[in-house]
Amino acid sequence: MITDPVVERLHKQREQYMEKFQYDFEAIVRDIRSREASSPTPLLEPPASAPPKKGVRRAHFARR
Repeated sequence: MITDPVVERLHKQREQYMEKFQYDFEAIVRDIRSREASSPTPLLEPPASAPPKKGVRRAHFARR
C-alpha cells in the first residue's frame, strides 16, 4: 500500500487535536463551534435547491 505524506500528516494532526481534548467528543464540538463563532470568515450555507420548473419532465428510463 502506498503511503501519502499529506494524509499521514493529516492523521497525525487529527490525533494530536483529539488528544488535546482527551478524546471528549463534546469538548471537541464546543471548540469547533467557538472557533466558527469567532472566525471573521462567514460560514457558507448550501444553496437552496430550486423547485422543478413546470412543464419540464425528468427523463425516465425503461426498466428491463
